[in-house]
Amino acid sequence: MTKLIKITIFGFLISISVFTVYAKSNQLIFKQIECSIQSNKNKYQDLFLDVADTDLKRSHGLMNREDIKSNLGMLFIWNDKQIRNFWMKNTHFNLDLFFLNNQGEIIEIYKNARAFDETNIKSQNKVNFVIELKSGMYPLQIGDKFLCPLRSLSK
Repeated sequence: MTKLIKITIFGFLISISVFTVYAKSNQLIFKQIECSIQSNKNKYQDLFLDVADTDLKRSHGLMNREDIKSNLGMLFIWNDKQIRNFWMKNTHFNLDLFFLNNQGEIIEIYKNARAFDETNIKSQNKVNFVIELKSGMYPLQIGDKFLCPLRSLSK
């Protein structure tokens, strides 16, 4: 009986080790770009965005991150303009979503998307660029512009 318990515990520990190695090797690597924001009121510098340009990266987004700095966020890129859908599943902090035209101009904003909320957030406009930033960090408005190399990033 003791041998069976030892074998069971050993097997359990091995499976945890294998899962940990798999999880670490399976982490997504995001390219990061630097952008600034041009608004009527201010120009913010040194904004760093992780680029989500594949289905896997877009579906993962900012999930499972405990927190992000105020000057960090994520840029979602698609090759085509479509109505876009988001949710906050496994996202640990509130976000503001900025829907952009091809020139980086904000054409729609969804403010204060709630952490862990699985309610669908659906854009009203067809877009191929969306930026997520920590909620309330930037008081941006429709017409403000993200100065990012959007054209060079889209395929």
